[in-house]
Amino acid sequence: MKKILIPITIIAAMFVSSCGNSESHETTETPTGNAEAICFYEYDNTSSATVKWTAFKTSDKVAVGGTFNEVNVKAGEKSTKLADVLRTITVSIPTSSTNTTNPDRDAKITNSFFGAMANTDIILAHVKDVEGDNESGTCTFYLTLNDVEKEVALSYTVADNVVKMTGEIDMNNWNAQGAVESLNKVCEDLHKGADGVSVTWPNVELEIEATLAKRCH
Repeated sequence: MKKILIPITIIAAMFVSSCGNSESHETTETPTGNAEAICFYEYDNTSSATVKWTAFKTSDKVAVGGTFNEVNVKAGEKSTKLADVLRTITVSIPTSSTNTTNPDRDAKITNSFFGAMANTDIILAHVKDVEGDNESGTCTFYLTLNDVEKEVALSYTVADNVVKMTGEIDMNNWNAQGAVESLNKVCEDLHKGADGVSVTWPNVELEIEATLAKRCH
């Protein structure tokens, strides 16, 4: 499976996710200016997608960022509509590939957070639907964590054939309150702010990037 680089978030992804209902083909003038070319999009298997996540600690909500070293993506056939390509995307992310550039913290997240959830060795996601066009829109994913599948809506923009998706998830929607508490327990002192209270927030921001190949004929 192809690696792409998701905080499912989790994941994608936790990793993954498109848009466009226009019936017209994208066209470009040829060098002669006498004809127009039809352009097709497809997922670029030679590139790596990235899934970045941002979690928060302390009462002041201090950000802690991370990513995944392994993000596996599958996509369907090419199309003149970017949204059609995004609709075929599926993502799987091994939670053991968590990377915050701090090995001790990585182990705590892998073991005490993901490990406290049911069947979450791998984060799974696939696109449900897309609203938008070849420049911007919203991708809705089905995201599976803790044996719970929920919808996640991510906004997307396209620049230089790179699709960037952003959004936020609340771990409470995946019945993961226990996992959040488990992580806070092993990070208790590190998650204390000036008020002396240890806090791990259930909200996680996601930023996913994936490259699409664009070929005009």
